[in-house]
Amino acid sequence: MLCVLALYLGFVTVPHTWHKPHYDFPNYYMTARLTHEGYEMSRIYEWDWLEREKDHHGIDINVVGQMPITPFSTLALAPIGKFEALTAQRMWLLFNIVLVAPVVWLLRSLTGLSYQRVMLAVGLSSAFHHNLLDGQFYFVLLLLIVAACWAWLRGYSAAAGALIAIATACKLFPVLFFIFFLQRRDFRAIVSGAVAGLATLGVSIAIFGWNLQRTYLHEILPWTMHGEVMQPYITSVSSISSLLHYLLLNEPQWNPHPWHYSPLAFSVLFSVLPMLALAPAILLIRRDDRSSEQVLLEWSALLTATLVIATQAASYHFVLMIFPFCVLAKQLLDRKWYGWLAGLVIAYLGIGFHMPNSNNVSGLSVLLHVPRLPVMLAILTGTYGLLWYSRKKTKAKWEWTQYAWAAVMLVAMVTGVVSTYARQHGMREEYAYRLSEGPDSLLSNTPKRAGGNIRFVAHELNGYALVEEGSNAMPVNASGSDVLSFDGYGNQIWVEDASVPQSKIAELQDESRTVVVNGRDPMISMDGKDLAFVRDDHGRGRLMVSREFQGSAKTEAALTLPALNVYEATFHSETEYAFAAVENGKPPQIFLTDASHSNAPLALGETRYPALSPDGHWLAYSRLEAGSWNLWVRNEQTGETRRVADVPCNQIQPWWESDSKTLLYATDCGRSLWLTGLARRRVIP
Repeated sequence: MLCVLALYLGFVTVPHTWHKPHYDFPNYYMTARLTHEGYEMSRIYEWDWLEREKDHHGIDINVVGQMPITPFSTLALAPIGKFEALTAQRMWLLFNIVLVAPVVWLLRSLTGLSYQRVMLAVGLSSAFHHNLLDGQFYFVLLLLIVAACWAWLRGYSAAAGALIAIATACKLFPVLFFIFFLQRRDFRAIVSGAVAGLATLGVSIAIFGWNLQRTYLHEILPWTMHGEVMQPYITSVSSISSLLHYLLLNEPQWNPHPWHYSPLAFSVLFSVLPMLALAPAILLIRRDDRSSEQVLLEWSALLTATLVIATQAASYHFVLMIFPFCVLAKQLLDRKWYGWLAGLVIAYLGIGFHMPNSNNVSGLSVLLHVPRLPVMLAILTGTYGLLWYSRKKTKAKWEWTQYAWAAVMLVAMVTGVVSTYARQHGMREEYAYRLSEGPDSLLSNTPKRAGGNIRFVAHELNGYALVEEGSNAMPVNASGSDVLSFDGYGNQIWVEDASVPQSKIAELQDESRTVVVNGRDPMISMDGKDLAFVRDDHGRGRLMVSREFQGSAKTEAALTLPALNVYEATFHSETEYAFAAVENGKPPQIFLTDASHSNAPLALGETRYPALSPDGHWLAYSRLEAGSWNLWVRNEQTGETRRVADVPCNQIQPWWESDSKTLLYATDCGRSLWLTGLARRRVIP
């Protein structure tokens, strides 16, 4: 069997990932590559920003995205970030295969299983092969967790705490192992973990800057905890979160007809079910039993529980189940419970297989299409059974700390129900303003009226395209390359074509007519004569203008200083424009310019996405508060500001209709973080 598995690895898995960049690897690689090239990294979590850089680097994959990857986890690829994508992927593949040796040795040392059986556990894991195919990080994570357990059992508490801290900096859920250290009163491991955690944060700040860490902590992490950092209605994820989203919540485009729409039922079940699954893993930890058998079962229970309650769990996540499988298999072999062992093997073979999406299935019958979740629950229940059997056998008594943990988890459940219900109810207030976007897309943004119709950029599985609103609309760009931004004047439209090695701005009706090289976000002046755009240099944007851009005598000039990193802008003329920019590592803010060209910052807080109304009386923008970007408007005559909405989700990229009273904008309410749909709202009476 081992020979067959080795042949499968060598002739199936490796060749599939050897010849072109695949799946998730570019998500990690792009960050490492841009860091190596000295880019300003504060915007790597923005879908279109990272897509643009992927195109500029000529990586042959349709879509990339950094969410919900932590910044620190990408540093594992830093040593190979200087190589081309395909070379780096091959090196990462070989590195992961080499890691099989230490993982097998550690598991052999921990469980007492023979090398052949441990290697069989690795080879039979389809999740292991998916991890290699997708260029993922989870086999490295498995090594960190197994090494931490090995270190703790041999008395190296400080090393165990540090390893878990590093694992947590890469993927957040290993933080639950600190509950094990706390229950065991191992303060050396806790202190060591805290020091190592601060060190990883310091390294991440030193390399990526503080703004990126703020973005992750304030904006991305909360959405991750709610299971809404990727599409939440996809049943193939087989998570509690995705199942509850699919059955109980609606979304006009992705999930218009749930089985039973009830934000209250969702809030209760979303908070209670994961806690019920996790609680025994915490309460069954025993301070009085330091035997390797007990400790291995406790670590297996915690690891399995984290995968059961994970809000996003792809097939490669379950490579982590190699550890619990080896522990449970050894326990069952020692007890000669061969029937249970056979069931465990069958479950183990199935959990890593890729699950097809069943979003065309209606009602409760969807439960039959998510087999991984009940199988994982069965393994978790069996692990809890072994822990309970050990407790009953030794007649261990309950300690006060376990009652304290039960009280803490009860409070967490109640708090979770209240906060989740408020969040879901608030999000759905935005549905009254949603537009029909046309083709089914992952993301729709930058809505504008161009050529008399509402057009926008749609993020589809094969890339980004300019699309016209309407249920039967099709992408209108013909080149097949990514169109990441656009603007129009009359019936003419100019688009940003993100190509190798830099973006160009060209006329849609005649794509051979390039008006700007190395520019993004085209903005046509009110008289149609000038074109403003942003030119990037290693991730730092500078606002530029191309005067008389359609004529033979066009000239280019910079409108901002190099010290300002321009994110986005709104442009009427050289004497009337505004832009959002970062200065000296501070949070982004909006700068306003008039005839004096003062580029003065407005005291509006942390703000982005400015939009001047056609009549010049109003400035619309998005302001960050409590982790969400909400729309505000500013009276340009009086300086008075007014909040348009207060919702626990993002409203970004506003654009004024010709009446200077109505806004088109992008919103992710009820969807996933920054996977926006379109909305239209009258904001001025």
